[in-house]
Amino acid sequence: MRYRSTRGGVEDCGFVDAVLMGLAPDRGLLVPKEIPKVDAATLEKWSKLPFASLATEIISLYIDESEISRAELEQLTKTAYSNWRSEHVTPVHHLDGDYHLLELFHGPTYAFKDVALQFLGVLFELILTKKPKGQERLTIIGATSGDTGSSAIAGVRGKEGVECFILYPENRTSPIQEAQMCAYDDENVHALALRGACFDDCQKIVKGLFADQQFHARHSLGAVNSINWARIVAQIVYYFYASFQVDSAPVFSVPTGNFGDVLAGWYAKEMGCACRGLVVATNANDILARFFASGTYSRPPAAVETLAPSMDICVSSNFERFVFHCSGNDASQTKALMDQFEKSGAFTAPPALKAKAQSEMKAASVQKEEILATIKTRKEATGYVLDPHTACGVRAAEDLKSQLGAGPVICLACAHHGKFPAAINAALGDDAKSVPPEKALTDLLSVPHRKDILENSARAVIDFVEKTMASRKPAAKKARTA
Repeated sequence: MRYRSTRGGVEDCGFVDAVLMGLAPDRGLLVPKEIPKVDAATLEKWSKLPFASLATEIISLYIDESEISRAELEQLTKTAYSNWRSEHVTPVHHLDGDYHLLELFHGPTYAFKDVALQFLGVLFELILTKKPKGQERLTIIGATSGDTGSSAIAGVRGKEGVECFILYPENRTSPIQEAQMCAYDDENVHALALRGACFDDCQKIVKGLFADQQFHARHSLGAVNSINWARIVAQIVYYFYASFQVDSAPVFSVPTGNFGDVLAGWYAKEMGCACRGLVVATNANDILARFFASGTYSRPPAAVETLAPSMDICVSSNFERFVFHCSGNDASQTKALMDQFEKSGAFTAPPALKAKAQSEMKAASVQKEEILATIKTRKEATGYVLDPHTACGVRAAEDLKSQLGAGPVICLACAHHGKFPAAINAALGDDAKSVPPEKALTDLLSVPHRKDILENSARAVIDFVEKTMASRKPAAKKARTA
């Protein structure tokens, strides 16, 4: 399997180079040159596999054995998915009627991003062992709207040769989300709160650092955001796993911010996963819902703070991969559209691209009162407490029900409700007292927190990284007890 950039600047590279590159030098994203197809006999065989084994089978289709052997990949998936709160890793829970939940929150940070980032953490560690002596180091720089940061830190804390810097907007994550990033004293991880920032500011800085080839080379940068192809390929697995748990092809409704999760579902469908539709569920930050309705991708002036903070995003980075595929893998057209977007803040898709995109996915935007009402009504009807992001997915599927047809609907349950007590209290009122706190999360609020507050600028981040890296020594990279 070989990879190329969505903007044409990279025409052929391997999996490891794609993972380490993160963002291509031309600012495009790496995509596979072909999407492997899976036949019915293989699907039948896969349907009987436990999650880690299924992950090995699927991910192996995207990696040449000359880069990572089958035995190495089996060990990676075994390690990544060995200590989850559910033996099924991502179990499917029947909610009511046609509705099911794909529970993606049984990992260490109670969020769906653990599925990819636990894998990425051990993958980075393996890749470093293959590098020439003296080059066994990696500097991870990522941006988060809430969950990627904590999942990344959980995935790489204490990893030898890895230094991790996570940028997040100060005061715009939930207290528990921030605690999950800041409650560890491992010397190789750094939570950087940017004053007055939104997630898009953090994301823009990260993209700029990856595009700076001198900085990239000097610090051996690695990406943990979903611009990294390894994030996407690891998430493909649970779409197949979920589809095997229901009796007919499901619709997947996906709470969506940066577009990586629903994009993984699209790749799974293209490979042959049973899927009769994909729903892009946004909150009030509805750049994607507006695109699917109008064909125009237009950035608003700023992200709106909502009850679902991990989706408070103006620009969805992975959308570029989808644009590329919907254009017939036309790098020239994709580059022209993305250049226009970066220059003016908007582009309008050509008719063929718009029609293709609309045929692949449906979208709906869910507002604050609808999130609260969905949490409340489902709790009253089923006893199940949805987190606000999952509530967006459930409500969007309900709103689009007449367009989805009959059959199972699997809503991705992206996080545990215990991460968002303010939203649960607002939705349930006095009934919130009947919802027990998740002690493993609430205990983090009383642990001393370790973070650095910086100005919202690339210069401040660069200076912090340079100063930190200059002071670090290889022997100091071992984790201390948290």
